[in-house]
Amino acid sequence: MRYRGVQDLSDMLICFNQVSRAQTSNILYYEVLDIPLPELQSLITLKVAFRHSTKDEVVSHSIRLSKNSTVGNAMNYLKSKVELSRSDAELRLIEIFPSHEKIENINETKWNLRAEEIPAEEANLGPQDRLIHVCHFMKDTILNKRQVRNFRVPFLFVIHECETLAEVKTRIQKELRVPDEEFAEWKFAFISMGRTEYLKDTDIIFSRFQRRYAYGWEQYLGLEHTNTS
Repeated sequence: MRYRGVQDLSDMLICFNQVSRAQTSNILYYEVLDIPLPELQSLITLKVAFRHSTKDEVVSHSIRLSKNSTVGNAMNYLKSKVELSRSDAELRLIEIFPSHEKIENINETKWNLRAEEIPAEEANLGPQDRLIHVCHFMKDTILNKRQVRNFRVPFLFVIHECETLAEVKTRIQKELRVPDEEFAEWKFAFISMGRTEYLKDTDIIFSRFQRRYAYGWEQYLGLEHTNTS
């Protein structure tokens, strides 16, 4: 909706169809705004889901800021609206955006935006660390068994240079609080550009992730299991 001033109510009832022919409607739709429309058009509203670091919950928030605001501004605003695990906690927006990024550059209709606390172990990554994406997935048995279908909430995870998959699995199980019997059925895979490579417990997965920070979804660690949610 764009602000357009008219002198008469009848002018508001004129609409144009797909072939640009003017037609008059006898129905007028309206929405009550909490601020004037011209002011609203100078702002951008981000719908952000906040994932609590210690509780298994995700809460949605609407953040309304000026278009020249940065991601850092948005995260500072969000910190005043959510419960943090510690007073000095910092937040990040997923996908990861630099804190100086203008929020008007983010297309929130395309991306489902998510914010979360930055764990202490991820604050200062060294060359022997990688921050990777981890996603739950199932094989698409209806359309194409080679394709994967993601579900649940993806997350970021730090892996270390000499860790085996078995060691990574132990840490992931602890973070997700999955019972042993259920976790034993899970399979782990390296997924790159849609291709799935299943991993063994003895594999060192560090070398498969070339970038220190996970800025895209081209590569991720996949957790294959039944969707029970």
